Amino acid sequence: MADVQVNAPGGGTPVSSGGGSSAAWAIVVIVLLAIVAWFVFGRGMGRNTGGRDININAKVETPAAPAPAAPAAKTP
Repeated sequence: MADVQVNAPGGGTPVSSGGGSSAAWAIVVIVLLAIVAWFVFGRGMGRNTGGRDININAKVETPAAPAPAAPAAKTP
């Protein structure tokens, strides 16, 4: 049998598809992961001053009367 070659009528230019879009998405994902890792592990913006002194004024209300004790177990 003979090979048959079919050409589209009109002889126009072929349409180009975006073949490099997956590479662009891979680069975007890597850059975003690097930014997130920088904030998580580097604590962001280079302002690592060591320990922080956090003072809070925590007022704890004490109950007016102590809680009742559990009833004693009865022996038969």
